[in-house]
Amino acid sequence: MKKLISLIIALGSLSFLASANTETSKFEGGRTKQSSGEGKCFDENSHIINLGVGIGHAAYYRGISGIHYSSSPVFSLSYEQPWKKRIGPGYLGVGAYAGFQTELYRYDYSYTYRYGNYYYAHRWNYITTAARAAYHWDVLNKGKLEAYGGTIIGLRFQLYHYTSNDPYTNYQEHKNAVYPAFAVFAGGRYYFAKNFAVYSELSFGIAYLNAGLSYKF
Repeated sequence: MKKLISLIIALGSLSFLASANTETSKFEGGRTKQSSGEGKCFDENSHIINLGVGIGHAAYYRGISGIHYSSSPVFSLSYEQPWKKRIGPGYLGVGAYAGFQTELYRYDYSYTYRYGNYYYAHRWNYITTAARAAYHWDVLNKGKLEAYGGTIIGLRFQLYHYTSNDPYTNYQEHKNAVYPAFAVFAGGRYYFAKNFAVYSELSFGIAYLNAGLSYKF
C-alpha cells in the first residue's frame, strides 16, 4: 500500500513539473521563457486580422436572351484572438466578421409596336456582421501551417433596389430587410513570413470558398 501511495505521489510530482515547464511566460533569471504556444501558428498570444474574397454564386441565367445576371465576390474582413483559457487539446479563437456582396438581375427588352429599348433591374446589396469562432487543434497547428474549423453567427442586412425605364412600369422601389446569418467552415493557413500568411476556407452558408491574407500581431 505504501509503495502504491509513493508511486502516486511520484507520478503526481512528475506531472506537476511537466505542466510547470510548459506554463506560459515563466520569468527565470531575468529572462522570459517562450510560452507553451511556441512553434504554433495560433496560440494564447495570437491576434489575427483576415482579409478575404469568397465565391459561391453562379450565373444561373447565363445564355438566356435579354437577361443579365452578375454577382460580386463576398469581400470579408475578420478578426480573431484566443479565448482567455485553453480549451481541451487546442485553442479557441473568437472574434468578429464583416462581409459585403452585391447582386444584379437585369432584363432588356423591346415592344414590337413601338421603338425603344427598355429594361427593369433588381439590385441586392448584402452586408453581414457576425461573431466568429474557430478551434485550432494542437495536432493540426504546427510550425508555419495549421488547419482549423469553426462557425459564424450573426445578421445579414439586405438592401434591395428596383428600377425600370419602361413607361408602363416606370418606378423605383427600395426595400430593406434583416435576416439571420450562419456559416460553418474548415480552413487552413500557411505563414510565408513571420507575420503574414495566406489562408483558404471551405464554407457553407455565406461563400463556398473563401481565400485571402492574414496578418498576425
